[in-house]
Amino acid sequence: MSQRDYKSTLHLPQTSFPMQADHRREDPEIIERWRIDGVYATAMKCNEGAKKFILHVGPPYANGSIHLGHAYNGILKDIITKARRMIGYHVPVIPGWDCHGLPIELKVAKEEPGLDAVAMKRACRRSANHWINVQREEFRRLGIIMDWDNPYITMSSDYEAAGIRAFGELVQRGFIARKYKTVAWCISCATTLATAEIEYHERKDPSLYVLFSLKHIPRELQAVLAANQVRSDQLVSLLVWTTTPWTLPLNRAVAVHPDATYAVVRINDTLVIVGAACVEGLRNILGDPVVEVATLRAQQLTGALAEHPFDDGRTVPILFDTMVGVDDGTACVHIAPACGPEDYELGIKQGLEIYGPVTADGKYSAGIMPALLEGMSIQDAQGWVIKSLVERHLLLHKTSLRHSYPHCWRCHQGLIYRATKQWFFELRHDEIQVRSLAAIDAIVCNPARGANFLRATVGNRWEWCLSRQRTWGIPIPALVCDACDKVVVSPEMIAYVAQGVAQEGIEFWDSVTVEQLAHGRSCEQCHATMWRKEQDILDVWFDSGISHYAVLRQRPDAAFPADLYLEGIDQYRGWYQSSLLTSMALSGVPPMKSIMTHGFTVDEHGEKMSKSKGNVIAPTTLMDRFGVDGIRVWVSSIDHEHDVVVSEVLLKNVEQVLRKVRNTMRFLMQNCFDVDPERDLISYDALRMIDRLALLDFVVFHEKMRSAYLAGNITALFHGLADYCTTALSAVYCDLSKDRLYVAGKTSHERRSAQTVLYRMLDALTKLTAPIFSSTAEQIAQHYRHTWTGSVHVQRLVDFEDILGPVSYEERDRTQLVAKEQWFQEERAWWAMLLEIRSIILKAIEPHREQGKIKHSLQAAVTIHISADYQAYAVWQEFQRSLQQRTLGVSCSEILEELCIVSRVVLADTIDQASYQQGGVSIMVTHAAGVKCPRCWRWQESQCVDGLCQRCVAVVG
Repeated sequence: MSQRDYKSTLHLPQTSFPMQADHRREDPEIIERWRIDGVYATAMKCNEGAKKFILHVGPPYANGSIHLGHAYNGILKDIITKARRMIGYHVPVIPGWDCHGLPIELKVAKEEPGLDAVAMKRACRRSANHWINVQREEFRRLGIIMDWDNPYITMSSDYEAAGIRAFGELVQRGFIARKYKTVAWCISCATTLATAEIEYHERKDPSLYVLFSLKHIPRELQAVLAANQVRSDQLVSLLVWTTTPWTLPLNRAVAVHPDATYAVVRINDTLVIVGAACVEGLRNILGDPVVEVATLRAQQLTGALAEHPFDDGRTVPILFDTMVGVDDGTACVHIAPACGPEDYELGIKQGLEIYGPVTADGKYSAGIMPALLEGMSIQDAQGWVIKSLVERHLLLHKTSLRHSYPHCWRCHQGLIYRATKQWFFELRHDEIQVRSLAAIDAIVCNPARGANFLRATVGNRWEWCLSRQRTWGIPIPALVCDACDKVVVSPEMIAYVAQGVAQEGIEFWDSVTVEQLAHGRSCEQCHATMWRKEQDILDVWFDSGISHYAVLRQRPDAAFPADLYLEGIDQYRGWYQSSLLTSMALSGVPPMKSIMTHGFTVDEHGEKMSKSKGNVIAPTTLMDRFGVDGIRVWVSSIDHEHDVVVSEVLLKNVEQVLRKVRNTMRFLMQNCFDVDPERDLISYDALRMIDRLALLDFVVFHEKMRSAYLAGNITALFHGLADYCTTALSAVYCDLSKDRLYVAGKTSHERRSAQTVLYRMLDALTKLTAPIFSSTAEQIAQHYRHTWTGSVHVQRLVDFEDILGPVSYEERDRTQLVAKEQWFQEERAWWAMLLEIRSIILKAIEPHREQGKIKHSLQAAVTIHISADYQAYAVWQEFQRSLQQRTLGVSCSEILEELCIVSRVVLADTIDQASYQQGGVSIMVTHAAGVKCPRCWRWQESQCVDGLCQRCVAVVG
């Protein structure tokens, strides 16, 4: 007679949730459902009335599709805000877009040449609007939940008007000045740049050693020369060194260090004066004999004049300043106040002419000497200058030099310094720089070293050039006197312009007349009545920097200051800095309580991604391969303190984690298919001991993950979820619980106890993973949820009482459980001890597996002795005593049998011939006696019908 097939009597897992995601179909369906169901709007109002958490979103630039850096940044923000919302905060998230500025204007000008100012602005609006819509959909595809229907847009009329008002407030408080000053200038972009917009790259330039012949030699210097047999008719020159030959026609002085010693040296037949410390270096560079003739103190050059190398008849003074380096070059510095910031400062201090006849496109203009240079580009002038110096016998030596040089961060072309009239935010006024530096101490930076970056960017400047010579941006609302160039910015005019811009946008500045603005005003300086409108616009960093003023302080769904600003590390010199400075000036406090930054997106070789290198990976590439959650899990895997790496090794690891977490949660669902949570779940106190301990272990894990969300430690969540699902769940609890889930009676206490744990874990894990695994969690919730409705993203993370269910604390004082680290400390120690004993038992069984004596762990019978030498012996004894005192209907042996999935465990007082020993634990492993039950596979000595064990007989009848 054949044995009965008992498979139909088992309660095998059931679920329609697929093992593998069909992300190409499922992800768009989820995102479309969010749109239809109004999840975005619901999430923005979720927990209204609770404490707000405001992450102020920095505006990406509306010019092209998002790149991987945008995706990383947006997802990181989304993970943090979703988690805060699920923890119970009110978390409205207002996205934004930066729309003004040069890149859009240049692109439009190239596509539609010849546009006037108004037409240019309209075309720029169309372009920015197009890319806002494109980027909004791209961010939505990443599973990012924000208030997409109500973003802030820097080109909206209300935002532009706010920019005008903010500028006006700064004017009224004395922070704004218009000055003729040397500024960094990009010839290619035809505009000035702020310090934050300057990049430094290596480039090759000519290196010239130029003679400035002394025309007037003071008596002290004459005496030094005469004492060293230098004839009075011999020509002596200062030797200057420069890498910018085009600036030599603009020279107005030579500077030396006031406290340095200088040497008169003979090079062939030429006598030159250089820093004494530079003589040896000069010998190495020139390769010619350099003979020291005399030494002198710098002050002995007082009153000396030198001939200008090109402007015949002009002499230039010798000035003293400590900015002159005495160890490099020649210690004699060519000074062109219109061509460098340090030269400018010295020129102002010494009353030099700020001489800079150079046009916006980099050509010499009227007034240049010699006049033949007028109209010549400075690039062409490099060669002309070198050639002319040779002809005039003023070039002692020429070579080339590779050095760090300032470049424009937009077009990446080399910059020049040019003297022009510009508008400045004076950072020394009202000690705004000092107060901003002090305020940084109150900002929590993550990583902490970010505070030093912010201090450096704020502390290394004393003014901010706000004006730009472009069309597409917020106008500077000022009138300029045609006669004397004095400007006027009145509160009345600011209010009038702001009102007009609020109604019509910045195009109002084009349509409003000078008469409407001036109202018959005459110039206070020259009394003229002819005015022109200022044509410069405000720096786009001012646009985005005043978002705290235009958004946080204006919108009722926002709050000031924000709890968090989160951008890439480059924003210390950009948005973080401009936001901090403007907020300190306008409000007196920082606009943010904390700052979090991340690195640049790089490939597996650490190279920054760029189109020119061909190593760019589009977000859609990762999404096509892994789906929405794939790219989100990748984001969570990256330590934000370092660069954002994309490598095949990392992506394969992400794929494994995605699969492991999905299938672990699928297992939980499979085995809760017949659970009605209102009817079938049982209390914590009624759970079997092993279930209690496993559930308590999950509570501890859950609290760690919750804390990681609050701290913004997203990488800890990636590793924590991966490790827990792989080890504590899949490899331990899920594995050991299969016996009861499949074999025990359908409604038996043993099975319901395990199902209670699985269901509570499933419910908690679905919500816990939702901020990262946003699509997967939503799909899982749709399969199992019974007691809540709506998207998982508007649910609350569970707390420990939700997970454990009703708990009678018996002798425990509830007030002692407030500190979460103290929760059930005794039980947690038991679980750690049991897992350690389990590990020892499995190690003891392994040699028997390798020898083929035991093929499955259920074939094993284990005898174990735990001596007083075991490090957790006291915990072991307390665990045994507790089992005896409680009426849980289970012995220590049965717990170890279930935990290790073996057929028998015997606790022995001694073991004479242990097959394995470790740390006071002795174990003997043998093959289990009896026969294998055909239904549960456990081995037992007694047998019933068909070899069933007594437990299975009781279940199947």
